[in-house]
Amino acid sequence: MNKLLIFDFDGTIVDSKKAYYHAIERYLKKLGLKKINADKAIDEGLSLMGTFKHLGFSRIRSWFLKRKVMKEVMRQANEVKKCKDVNSIKKLKAKKILVSNSLSEFIFPVLRHLRIEDDFDEIYGAEVFENKESFIRDYLKRNNIKKKDCYYIGDRVKDVMLARNLGIKSITISNKCSWDSRQDVLKEKPDFMLFDLKDIKDIL
Repeated sequence: MNKLLIFDFDGTIVDSKKAYYHAIERYLKKLGLKKINADKAIDEGLSLMGTFKHLGFSRIRSWFLKRKVMKEVMRQANEVKKCKDVNSIKKLKAKKILVSNSLSEFIFPVLRHLRIEDDFDEIYGAEVFENKESFIRDYLKRNNIKKKDCYYIGDRVKDVMLARNLGIKSITISNKCSWDSRQDVLKEKPDFMLFDLKDIKDIL
């Protein structure tokens, strides 16, 4: 097992876009922000805290909004569905970790509900890091993982940029579950563009 696969969660493993967008837009609308401004902030691909700080809210206000939004999202946890071919992940001959800007309080109930929690060797939610890129860089260094053996699997433009900044290969999954369009992601020139998770085996 000399390969490391780092998976994004939302839009890659689970179809959670609607749950997040509706919850965030609902609370930002109460604060007078237009839907288009909320959508642009969400599209930055940041954590909830990062999204609200990006919109100009203080750290304390961002934390408060994060709690409100997560409470709303959690109500929909049992309605979140798997992305296409997620069950193929457990067959991949590599170490598989999940690193998400979502909080573990959302990730674990969803994974358990979908019965895919055991498909990953390690799972990290946003509460254990402030910056995903820095966290992954430290993880690779701490575990002496060679970058040439590492792949980041996501669904967004930001995921391609993250992998490039880390010096690792990017695999973009583009289907109905994805948060960013195929056209937008292709402009960023990912190393691999796939329709389904099951096709990762052909790359490895």
